[in-house]
Amino acid sequence: MKIAIVGATGLVGRNIIKQCERLLPQDIEFHLFASSKSAGEKLTVNNEDLVIKELNSENIEKYDIALFSAGGERSKTFAENFTSQGSYVIDNSSAFRLHEEVPLVVYGINQNEITPTTKLIANPNCTTMGLVMALKPLHDKFSLVSMTPVAYQAVSGSGSEAVSSLRKEESLDDKSLAEYKDGYYTRPIARNVIPLAGNLLDNGYSDEEMKFVHESKKILGIPELVVEPSNARVGVLTGHGVFCSAVFENEINTDEAIQELNNFEGVQYWSETLATPLDAENKYDVLVSRLRMGLSSSKIINFWCVSDNLLKGAALNAVQIAKHLVQK
Repeated sequence: MKIAIVGATGLVGRNIIKQCERLLPQDIEFHLFASSKSAGEKLTVNNEDLVIKELNSENIEKYDIALFSAGGERSKTFAENFTSQGSYVIDNSSAFRLHEEVPLVVYGINQNEITPTTKLIANPNCTTMGLVMALKPLHDKFSLVSMTPVAYQAVSGSGSEAVSSLRKEESLDDKSLAEYKDGYYTRPIARNVIPLAGNLLDNGYSDEEMKFVHESKKILGIPELVVEPSNARVGVLTGHGVFCSAVFENEINTDEAIQELNNFEGVQYWSETLATPLDAENKYDVLVSRLRMGLSSSKIINFWCVSDNLLKGAALNAVQIAKHLVQK
């Protein structure tokens, strides 16, 4: 079996390599792709040094699976080069997520939507991914009607430049930081919270917030779901956290809700300790804590969930899907 990793040198790409080494058979033949800047360099996969190829149409052959983490424009340009030769493409960008014919897959929730003819598979937004993992068992038990998620997104979700900016800003004194204008974001992110993640749209919401709206409906199969989202960027390296107020059709029993969460593979409920981004870093599960009944209705629960956005939010989910395909 041959697997291509497109965007192999990026933050998510390198995590994809680690997860492939951990989850996939050792005898798989890997091929690495990146931009012309990285072409000719080497990365190690399963103790084998592999030369990185430039991503262009002339270098693309027939592969069984291609794992894409190279940005939306490259996905739009090159995904068809792979699928046309029979390859499954698992794409981490937002390019195809809302295409009706493209399954938007979270492993553990809806991987069975993949068929031999659905060669293009979309990986959801990293913030949505963690939240729907927590919501799925609750929806199956109590029937989700609406939700108000408020997300606190780590800088690694913006890529390596944002990470470098955070690290530089952390070294500044308070006066220098307050006056600093050369960072990745519009304001310094170190020791700070910016009440916007993503780009503002005409409706006043950000594209990150609207991903919550559209993607959660598609993944959970609830087209009528009401979503009122807010997203902020916080001075945290890794780990997206979400406070969510969820309204259900049926009355909630908090003990039952916690039991459903703990019984759902890929989710842990922490009752004794508050789960934080530091706790979630390098963990494969979504962590949930502070689940409590709503103050105004027995059909509302409020909870906190946090997950490693570079793992389950991107690389891990993509490779879990690839493992599912390998085993089919």
